[in-house]
Amino acid sequence: MIGNTPTATTQCARLSDWIIAYLLPIGWLVLLTGMFWSGDRTLYHKLYYALLAAPTLLALMLQPRLLKRLLCNPLILTFIVFGCYTVLSLLWSDTDNKFGSLAKRPLYVLMLFLGVGLLALKSPQRLNTLLLLAGYIAAGGGALSFAYFLYSTGGVGRFSGYGSLYNPLLTAHVYGFFAAFWLATWFTRVDAHSNAVLPVLLLLVLGVVVLSTGSRTPLLALSLTLIWLVATHISRRGLIASACAIVLVAGLLLLYPNSLLQRGLSYRPEIWLGALQLAADSPWFGHGFDHTLSIPLQTSSRTFNDPHNMELAVLLSGGLTGLLMWISLYAIALLFAWRNRHNPFVMIASALVVYGLGAGLTEGRGFLSRPKEHWFLIWIPIALLAAAQLISPSGNTTHAPVEKT
Repeated sequence: MIGNTPTATTQCARLSDWIIAYLLPIGWLVLLTGMFWSGDRTLYHKLYYALLAAPTLLALMLQPRLLKRLLCNPLILTFIVFGCYTVLSLLWSDTDNKFGSLAKRPLYVLMLFLGVGLLALKSPQRLNTLLLLAGYIAAGGGALSFAYFLYSTGGVGRFSGYGSLYNPLLTAHVYGFFAAFWLATWFTRVDAHSNAVLPVLLLLVLGVVVLSTGSRTPLLALSLTLIWLVATHISRRGLIASACAIVLVAGLLLLYPNSLLQRGLSYRPEIWLGALQLAADSPWFGHGFDHTLSIPLQTSSRTFNDPHNMELAVLLSGGLTGLLMWISLYAIALLFAWRNRHNPFVMIASALVVYGLGAGLTEGRGFLSRPKEHWFLIWIPIALLAAAQLISPSGNTTHAPVEKT
């Protein structure tokens, strides 16, 4: 057959390499920045499917040997197991959504892992450069959006974002992701000749944007990110950053105490207790993915359909079985990061993972969804760490180049 000839195989490999070199970088950048400029969330989804998911699938079909290399990655393998189990749990879920629509959710995430993995195998420098470019775009977009917010509202109310961003909390998730990125970038620039001023300035810009949303979740997440970076990167910068964080918190408490204390704990302990009680009804296998959830509060007439904790959401959906897989995913990621904490790229990716973990402690139910804000908390950070593992699967990492400004 013609398809099996050496010439045809070479042509397929060249086309696959072209897709990886030119289409996937565009898709990766669109995924990272599209929420800032795509006015329609449906458009954001379609751009991801067209520019990252579909090209990834085509590239692997043209060059199947690459799939074998990707499937040797422990993070990708663990996610596949978790995704299959999540789909299986639909058999006992009372969801009103179609089985086919929900079953595709893990595939969307898998295409992200595979697409980022292909970039890591073929062009790791480009993967890192595009992440850096997205950080610039996020800071610039945040500054412009905040300026327009001040112009249009006089700074009254909570900043909700523009484009596909419409909710203060969800907006804070995305901008907080890039704030964590610039914080980690500053930490990893240990070279005396590197420019450490620009990351600090961009971090301050994004910090103002996050504070303007009025959300406390990213503040908790960024605090945990800072603790992780200080623990894994002991240096003078860690002491400086810690001192600045303490001064910032003290300043907020003195000048704007209502921003942190006015809403108290926002029913979180009672919501979590109610979620645990529901989880006890089906402890081993959960209530199934996308199950109907209603958590009534004993001290209030309010009812919540969100456990406001990502781990509780996994427990409710997949039981202890699903939660064990979830914990395994993060354990593999953070253990690899700790062992390779002297690698700048690994440290940046791990900081984003810790940021997402911190944000998920008080918010979130949609751990498997179409591309949206929660991807910046869970799947994009883990995909980056999976890429770091692919660059050096033995764990003896060589430093992935971190571009200087």
